[in-house]
Amino acid sequence: MSRRVFDSTILLLLVTTMCCDTCGATVAKENDGKSDLRSAEELQWVDLFVPQTTPVLPEGGGTPGTKRDAFVSPSLVSAGGVLAAFARGEIDAQYAVDGKLIKPTSSAVVAEYIDSSWDWFTLVEKVSESTWKAYTVLSKAEGKGNLDVVLSPTTTMKGNKVFLLVGSYDMLNESGIWKRDSPDLKLVVGEVTKPSAGGEPSGWITWGTPTSLNQTTLKIPKAGLKDFYSSGGSGVVMEDGTIVFPVIAFNAGNAGFSTTIYSTDDGANWMLSNGTPP
Repeated sequence: MSRRVFDSTILLLLVTTMCCDTCGATVAKENDGKSDLRSAEELQWVDLFVPQTTPVLPEGGGTPGTKRDAFVSPSLVSAGGVLAAFARGEIDAQYAVDGKLIKPTSSAVVAEYIDSSWDWFTLVEKVSESTWKAYTVLSKAEGKGNLDVVLSPTTTMKGNKVFLLVGSYDMLNESGIWKRDSPDLKLVVGEVTKPSAGGEPSGWITWGTPTSLNQTTLKIPKAGLKDFYSSGGSGVVMEDGTIVFPVIAFNAGNAGFSTTIYSTDDGANWMLSNGTPP
């Protein structure tokens, strides 16, 4: 799995604005009838997660917030009138003068909430305000599970519910030496509770208690598999309502490959794919 894919970059929200029919006709004429998508589309962007700038509040808000050194592994989902942008917010490791590791890298899943009724100009205005913030969804520091590091937030939605799957592991200090504990696969479900008008964004999605899939669905090794991580990006909901998430599985030889887990009962129980889609 890649780490720090977007280390020094800003997560961008891209919007494609299509030209009107008249513009399209003009473009075609100027290009002798040849298609030119670059002329027919205009890409605009706004900075959502900015390292060392965007404050991250604990779930529910209420504090000035803290900064993150990097935002990586973005994911986007829309449910119940709320567009939620997720990222893994990282705090860099700390080292002594002699190079000894004092504190390892830690991370949390953070989210920013956007009202889907906002037009582009309203969104730009909101994001540019000094009050724009991100909110912690899953982190040991915020009391949401025993996590020091979270990996590759993966999201999907069904109805008014948002499903967030993340890989995670603890960092343990054993006699001054930091070691990585066994990985876990966590699922947390949020319900959109956004009022029809107004209200703080921190209350637009109410998050439930994280569930360890390694300790439930995936606790029995299958086909020699021992560790599972989320893949990042998005899951899908099939026509019959089955929720499917991509995951990366590792066997006893530490060889990894892609597979899926799925739920046919709205996330109450999860099963590992047998190599074919459910």
